[in-house]
Parts: sequence; C-alpha cells; structure tokens
Amino acid sequence: MLKHLDITRQRLQNFASESNLLGRIFPQRAPVKLTVYSAPDRITYSEALKGSYRPANIGEQFGPIWSTHWFKVEIDIPADWKGKEVYLLWDSSSEACVWQDGEPMQGLTGSSSGWAASAARPAYRLAKEAKGGEHLSLHVEVACNNLFGVSGDSQPTRIGLLRRAEICVLDREAWDLLWDFVTVADMATYLPASTPRGGQALYAANSMVNTCDLDDRSTWPAARAIAAGYLAARNGDGQHNLSAVGHAHIDTAWLWPLAETQRKCVRTFASAVLYMEDYPDYIFACSQAQQYEWIKTLHPRLWNKIKARVQEKRFVPTGGAWVEPDCNIPSGESLVRQFLFGQRFFRAEFGITCTEFWNPDVFGYSGALPQIMRGAGIKHFLTQKLSWNQMNKPTSSTFIWEGIDGSQVLTHFPPSDTYNAVVTVQEALFNVSNFKDHDRANESYLLFGYGDGGGGPTVEMLERLKRMDDVDGLPRMKSRSPSDFFQRCEADIKDPLKWVGELYFELHRGTYTTQARNKLGNRRSELLLRDVEYLAAIGNATFGRPYPREEINRLWKLVLLNQFHDIIPGSSITEVYRDSEKHYADILASGAALRDSTIAPMVSAKPTGAVVALNTLSSPRTEVVELPDGVAGAQVSADGRALGVISAPAMGYSVAAPGSIDTPVTVTETDTSITLENSYVSAVFNRAGRLVSLFDKNARREAVARNAQANAFILFDDEPNNWEAWDMDVFHLEKKYSVGAAKTFRVIERGPARAAIEATYDIGAQSSLKQVISLTAVSARLDFANEVEWQERHKFLKVEFPLDIRAQEATYEIQFGHLRRPTHFNTTWDVARFEVSAHRWADLSEPDFGVALLNDCKYGYATHGNVMRLSLLRSPKSPDPVADMGHHTFRYALLPHAGDFREAGVIEEGYRFNAPLIVRSTTAQSGSMSFFGVSSSNVIIDTVKKAEDSEALIVRLYEAHGKRGTVRLTSTLPVRSAARCNLLEEDDAPLTWSNGGVDFDVTPFQIVTLKLATGK
Repeated sequence: MLKHLDITRQRLQNFASESNLLGRIFPQRAPVKLTVYSAPDRITYSEALKGSYRPANIGEQFGPIWSTHWFKVEIDIPADWKGKEVYLLWDSSSEACVWQDGEPMQGLTGSSSGWAASAARPAYRLAKEAKGGEHLSLHVEVACNNLFGVSGDSQPTRIGLLRRAEICVLDREAWDLLWDFVTVADMATYLPASTPRGGQALYAANSMVNTCDLDDRSTWPAARAIAAGYLAARNGDGQHNLSAVGHAHIDTAWLWPLAETQRKCVRTFASAVLYMEDYPDYIFACSQAQQYEWIKTLHPRLWNKIKARVQEKRFVPTGGAWVEPDCNIPSGESLVRQFLFGQRFFRAEFGITCTEFWNPDVFGYSGALPQIMRGAGIKHFLTQKLSWNQMNKPTSSTFIWEGIDGSQVLTHFPPSDTYNAVVTVQEALFNVSNFKDHDRANESYLLFGYGDGGGGPTVEMLERLKRMDDVDGLPRMKSRSPSDFFQRCEADIKDPLKWVGELYFELHRGTYTTQARNKLGNRRSELLLRDVEYLAAIGNATFGRPYPREEINRLWKLVLLNQFHDIIPGSSITEVYRDSEKHYADILASGAALRDSTIAPMVSAKPTGAVVALNTLSSPRTEVVELPDGVAGAQVSADGRALGVISAPAMGYSVAAPGSIDTPVTVTETDTSITLENSYVSAVFNRAGRLVSLFDKNARREAVARNAQANAFILFDDEPNNWEAWDMDVFHLEKKYSVGAAKTFRVIERGPARAAIEATYDIGAQSSLKQVISLTAVSARLDFANEVEWQERHKFLKVEFPLDIRAQEATYEIQFGHLRRPTHFNTTWDVARFEVSAHRWADLSEPDFGVALLNDCKYGYATHGNVMRLSLLRSPKSPDPVADMGHHTFRYALLPHAGDFREAGVIEEGYRFNAPLIVRSTTAQSGSMSFFGVSSSNVIIDTVKKAEDSEALIVRLYEAHGKRGTVRLTSTLPVRSAARCNLLEEDDAPLTWSNGGVDFDVTPFQIVTLKLATGK
C-alpha cells in the first residue's frame, strides 16, 4: 500500500480519543450521596463540620463568585469492586479540595470558563485496592472561582455548576496503554517523517492500533510491547540534556485575593505530596517563604508532610525570597529583606540555604540584583519573562548576568519560554530547537505544572515524563532539583556570554504607574520602617530601650508581601487592593506609633521655644519646615502653620530655636507672569501655570528650553493592544492632548521662608488637579505638590519638562545606585525603552550643568531628546475596573545644578525630598549630636538596625557614585568592635575599630554591611 502519512496521523488521534481508548479508562461508575453547606466565608474544616447541610444535586448552580460551599460526600463502594482501583470524579466547574479525616488531601480543578478549561484535575483516588463494600465519608471544599480567578467586573455564570460527583474504577491496564500510545503517537506527530525516529514512531504507533483490539484486552500487552520496543532506543552521548522539575507558579495575589491564595497553596501542595507516593522520581520545586509560612500556621498536618518530603529532597524549597517580588519598584533594602526573611525561614524550617533566585514571571530585573543575590548566598538566577519581549528577544538561554557593581550570577532562561509546561513531546522538541546556546552548552530546564493560579503537575504530566526519560529522538530528560540543574549547568557551559546591567523587560511598562495609591503606600512604608529601625537601634544602643524587633519584622513582612509581582505593579483585581490598603494603613499607623514612642523622651507635649530636629539621613541638612504648634517661626504658611529654618547633622539631631532667614525668597507678579526667586534660582511662570524660565544663578544657566513651557500636564490615549493594567504601547506617544491653562493661578505664600503659588486645572472629561508650587529661601529645589480627583477612562497623565540641555543619555536612580539610558531611538533596543523605571530621581545633564526631576512616589520616567517626563496616573479598566479612580496626592520637584549630578548632591536631595526632618517641640538643652558619619560623599548610609540574631548593630552603606576608594565610618556610640558581613548578617570579616571609627575599602556601587558590637 502507498504511504498515507497525514491520514495515519489522523487515525492515531482518533484511536486515543474519548470514543476509543480514553473512554476505557473509567469503565465502571457508581453514584454518591451529597449534602452541602454554603459557608458564610472561607472557613476552617472544623467550622465546616458544624454547618447546616442540605441535599445537593448534579446540575445545581452554586455561587456567587468567591463564595465557599462544603460538600459532604457519602460513598459506598460496590462489593464487586473488590481489588479494584477506585476514584472520586468531581467537577464543580471551579477549584475544590478533598478533605479526608480532617486534613486536605488533594486539589481538584473542574471545567469552567476562562483559561482553566484545559487544566482540569477531576480525579481523587479513594482506594488503590478496594476491599469492596466499604463505606467512606469525606468533604469537598468548593471555591467558586476558577483556576485563574475572576477578572474585572465579569461574573462568569458557569463557575460553580456541579457537573459531576461519582465514583469510578480506574482500569490501570487501559491507563498504561493510553500513555504508552500517546507518547509514541506524539513523536509520530511532531518528529518529521523524513527523520528515522519520526518514521519509526509513525510505524510503531500505527502498528499498535493494528495490533490492539480494545474489546479484547488480551491484545493489549502486544501493543504495549511495540511501544516499549520503540521507547527503549536510547540517545547518543551528544544529545541535549533537559532537566525537568514539577512546579506550580502560585501568584501570591492576582485575579484572586490573598485569602484565596492560601487555599490555592493548600490544594497545590497537598496534590504534590500525594502524587509523590505513586511517582518516586517526582520532584516538586516551590518558592516563596510566605506561602510556606501560611501552611505552617494554618495546616500543621500538611506542613509535616511537606517537611518530610523536603528531607527526601523531593519537595524542594527554592528562590530564597519571601515572595517572588517585583524587581523594579521595591527599594534596595526591601530586596535585601526579601532574601533575609526568605533565607532565614528556609534555614530555620528546613536547614536549607537556597543558591538560586527563582523569579520567572517578573516584569524586568534591576541591575542591582546580582550584587544583592550574591550577598544573600545566591549565585544562580532563573526567569523566562524576557521571552515575551516585544522587539528584542534574548539571544542566550544560559549566560552570565553582571550587575552594575560587577557581581555575577549564572542565569538561565528555560527555552520552553514558559513556567507552565505540560510535558509533551512538542514541548520537549521546542525546548531543544529554541535553545540559544548549542555551540557552548548542552543543559536546559523544563518547569512543568499548571501555574499562575497554582495547581501544579497532574498525573498525566508525570506519566508522560516517565516515558520520555531517555528516548532517542527526544532530549535526554530527567527530573532534577534547581540546585542539581544549576550544578550541571555550571559544569557544562563553555565560554558563556555576558550581559551587563539591567534585564529590561520590553513589555508591561504601565506597571511602573498603575495603582498609584498602592505605590505611595509602598514608598511611605519603606521610609517609615527605615526611620523606625534607625531610631529604635539608637535608643537601644544609647539608653538601653527595648528594640521592638518582633513588631518591626511583622510590619516588614507586610511590606514584602505587598511587593509581590502582581500587587505592587498594579495588575491585580479590586479585592487585592482593598487588602493592600488595610496593610499599608496598619504599617503606617503601627510604624508611626513605634517611631513616636522611640523619640518620646526628647519630645515635649507643651509648646516651647525650641524644637528637636531628627535627621535619619547620612547627609546634613538645612531646610524650611513646618513647626510644631506654639513654636514661633519666620512666616505663617497658607494653612496657618508656622514656618522656620532648621538644621540637623547627619544621622543625628539638633535642639535649637528656628533659625533666621538671611536672604528671603521673594515673589514678583506681573499681568502675564509670577516669579519665585531666592539666592539660588529664579523661576518664572506664565499665568497658564507653565514654567517658562528656571535660571540657575550659580551655574548662570537657563534650564527651560527656549520658547518652551515646562510643568506641562499632558494626557495620552492609553489603550494598549493587550493587558490594560500592565501595558503601555509605544504608539501612545503618537496621540496626546495638552491640559489647558490653569483655571486659577494665585500666590498663596510670599516669603520670607517660603513662597508658593496655587494653581487649579480641569483634566480630561471628569478630573481636576490642584497644584501648589513652592520655593524656599534655602534651596534651589522647586517643589510641586499635587492633589488630583481622577475619574478618567483609558487616559494616561504625565508632566513634562522641555530642558535646555543636550545629552545622549539620561541618568536614573535604581536600587543602590544608578544607570544611564538613551534619550534617542537609534536602535530597537533604544525604542523599546521609551518608558523606564526609576526611584527617587532622574537627571539630564551636560558636563557643566543639569536638571534633576525628583518624585516622592512615582516610578515611571521617559526622557526623549531634551524632554523629561514623569508618569503620574493611569486609568485601565482591567483587571480592576476602578483602578486609580478617586483622590491622589503626590509631589515632584525640579532641581537645577551646576556640574555633575553626583557632586551637586542630587542623590542626597532625592533622599531629603522623600524623608522629611522629624521636628517636635522639646525641653531638651540646645545642642546637636551625630551618631554616624562617613568620610566620603559618595558613600551613603542606607540602613541602621539591630542584628537579627544578636545585640549588634547592622549598618548598611553603599557606594553611590560609581567610584572606588577608602572610606571611614565614624560613630559616637560606644562601639567595641566592627566586622564586615554579608546581607544575611553572617560570614563576619573582622575590621579594626579605633578612635571612634573604622576604615574600609569600597568599589563602584558596592553594598557594604557592617556589624558593630556596642556596649561595655
């Protein structure tokens, strides 16, 4: 007979279908008895036992979305099922969990609308070998949401429909035959018929069909023998090695709230440990210490099972972090704490220190990360997200990533381009063809299991993996843990390519801006906890006051939790941000109480003529501040507060009466303009509210471009092609609208300490903005404080500053340093970075003059040519239909400067703009005290805290300018000894403390952590 390849392949598909072999898997079925209790909330098992149950029926619809329903399932296994393998088949068109004897046993995933339809997990084994006639009782906890939650304001009606609840017999022989056949048939489908193994697969699969009579099981062994013969052919020594690991990427929150994530963890982890009983080679890797802590706290019996599997090295903690965090927005210290808390948890609970950072789904990776990883015991890194890049795909799968300081980590991008693989022949072949480094490497990694919404590997995946272990025609596959894979990878790679700097993600740029209130809460919380730790540590070292370590750590864990990569970026549903708002309210209130109790001994409840000014920053400062009630100042503000000039030393305090104003700030008004002027700058605004001149008197330079208008609010159409909350596409720059002239524009403060203008604007169709522009007598910084009522739809608000500066690169602050990015669109790599992330400032400079644009809670910047823009507010409608709607407050500032931004103090000014002096009335004696100082302006003290495991002080500094040298840290505290340690506060290297200080060397952008023993 002539060859008929395509027809044969169709025949193979038909043989494996539901009407043929697949339909033989469950040949016998029997009903169960159901009762249900619709719970008032997500309740515990013990609470569910007390519920009022009623009869339930197949076809009944349960709801609403996010509701919970506990089913009691009464099972009588027929007597003639003795010796057979019996399963519960369940489909509630939702997620569910089987509870038996008071503990969660396995997750179930039913058919439902949305992405979860292909991820069904309907079966739970009741007996491997039934006795026949036994009675069983169990509970099924039904969560009325699908595996991928619920997005936006949609309420899918199919979720919660009870489609199936029955018991059945699994025909193990039919099951084994099915997966033998599927493996061979898939190789016949996806290997070219022109290759030896492709042709052999087609012949073998077709022979299996010819040999097997599904109605005569005596023919089945011969069919399986054909498969065994084909699959027995082994690979040659040069074949690609594909390590595989079970995985369930569980977003700590996304299209579901945190409370549902806790249940997703239960369902996923219970399934993982249960499947290990039947699949001895199965290894499951799981990151995020926060999720482990939930299980430990809420489900101790499941926790003990996990710990046992961890000891077997089959349930593998990985990642070393508290959650899988966003890596653009959190501060450097927040990223340090992610590893400090994560590694400490894994060590305390499992005796494990992770050596790989596992963060596969994050929207870009800061150039500071390699150094932070290495400081936390991490030397390997895994992600796949950059495979989504719009314009420039990664050119390597395995390479060296070098950070801004020169630290290096071996990095792997799984060539399957997913962390949700399902272990098919097609995936295995794509993994090899998509691997970018065949000329220098022969190892790659496959992460398999349903993820994002959890679930993890299914038995179907494990069956396929078992058969694809080492089969000629496929890569050589084997289950391996992350550490085992990276050890092989490290030994195998030859002459790896190197990538230096950030791993910029060419997508999801809107996440720098979406959910602005959430980002404001993050910035304020980070800064407040920094102040609390410093003040509490000083109080402990100086006066022996108790250090509130437990409460500080509790608040830090909330900060770290909310830095998860779908919370802080702004890409979650409404319910997630309701939780987040509560967390930030707790952090800010509790943190403020800690701060106030720490400084209480220095504060007077009654007004006095003197104030204490506490400066938590590592540079001295002189500023105009609002004074406590009852303290006289040089001026009364527009809202009735006294204003005065206060100075404070670095990392210390001063007690004094407010200082005098030597050279006042002035206001000049004409019919067309208002000018604010001090001894540093002159700022001219037209009556429309635009800045038309900013003259730096020191540099004798004009900052605003000729005939241009700065401080201009611009609205852009914001309708990305995909993923509203995540994305802003490059074409948004093509359609923009200038916000009209200010409705009102008036002077509200006239000096001598501060001058201010108030402007109001209508923005878009339904929104309004009030802005207060201020200039003090003691600074060149021009401040803009804003209140917005925002009710737009698919609009993007930015403010822009055309500058009289020409530079091919702008500089942006990132964690523990800064980096330069192009201001032009020469290449696709340049175009892709049309919007970038930054922390407290960005700077555009010529060699002798520049301008910095500062902010107090924004992260999205763009510098195109000579125009700097700061992204302010977005208005996406999915997945949160009310994202960013309502009231917002934020500040930004413009700082012109002579010379280089480093020597001009832009970095320090960014700190000052974000961390105001703490000013209180006091009866203390006049004077000042600095507790810490550094000899070089390029080194910044970022953190002072108590050590986690001792009474020592931890002082974390970093080199901020990109240069090297010897630095001296001094302190007035009673320090006995000093040592240099890593970010986990270990591996101490002793230093010499003498004459009140210690000398140490720094290299460009290096993070230095010192451990100081204090006391007698």
